[in-house]
Amino acid sequence: MASLIEAAPWIVALERYRLVLFGVSGVFLGLNYWMVVVRPRQCASGEICHVESPFMRFNRRLYWISLALFGVALIVTYGSLLVLRWM
Repeated sequence: MASLIEAAPWIVALERYRLVLFGVSGVFLGLNYWMVVVRPRQCASGEICHVESPFMRFNRRLYWISLALFGVALIVTYGSLLVLRWM
């Protein structure tokens, strides 16, 4: 952790905006859910936004990977705070 802060000291300043950053990221992930899962069902076959196009399969994979990383970040950030408070 110390080497990360030494390489990028501006990360410490972002800690104050943690709730805002997680909130904005969650909103963008929600918007992406609509664009990747909900909207393609309304597209006609053969369009690039159709559910089974290779482009949309790639987008869905990226979305689920992003969601998993967001979940891990939430657990590490706020889970560690809860553990530290209980100790």
